[in-house]
Amino acid sequence: MRAAPALLCLCLAACAAPPGPARAAGVATLPPPEPEPESFPFRTLSPSERVPAFRVASVDRRWFESSTWVGKEPFVVVFFATWCRVCELVLPLVSQALAPHPDLPVLLVSLDDADTWQGVPGFLQRFRLTQPLVRGTSFPRFSSAYDPLETVPAVAVIGRNGYLVDYQVGYAASHGSRLAAAIELAVRMPRDAPPFLGAPAAEPADL
Repeated sequence: MRAAPALLCLCLAACAAPPGPARAAGVATLPPPEPEPESFPFRTLSPSERVPAFRVASVDRRWFESSTWVGKEPFVVVFFATWCRVCELVLPLVSQALAPHPDLPVLLVSLDDADTWQGVPGFLQRFRLTQPLVRGTSFPRFSSAYDPLETVPAVAVIGRNGYLVDYQVGYAASHGSRLAAAIELAVRMPRDAPPFLGAPAAEPADL
């Protein structure tokens, strides 16, 4: 992972979200999002700060809160959409990297709107991804904080210390081994580890 400015550079092989406002059709199938107070500061991902707080619901009506993960457990957030052809290259890498860590908390965040939402379950099934699914249009502040470029695919790996370990946008040939190394590092680091500002190697050294 490069320095913070370079960290969020837009990869050429990423899919930009379709223009226009997100549609609200189908949102009634989810629990209502928790209103966020106006005083809550807007933040984007930075490797030098703890990741933003959140409270989101999956489509099977489970709530997930940052207070149970940030600074306590490593976790991964994956942004995707069924209309994104690059996602079809990245999601197999995500599935492979997650396989050795079946208990690792993961949120799959779909940026599909009403036109393509019905295809999301089958799309994930193709890649054997069964982790909790969150509808990004129902939690726009969370989506903006963890996907500040508003593009897909995007994968954030957060360490046990609550800081960003790696952030990947788009697709590159090196992403598979890099993602596996980032997840391994996130899982193995202690809770009091300082922010990780380097680039995960394919085979991370022992901590």
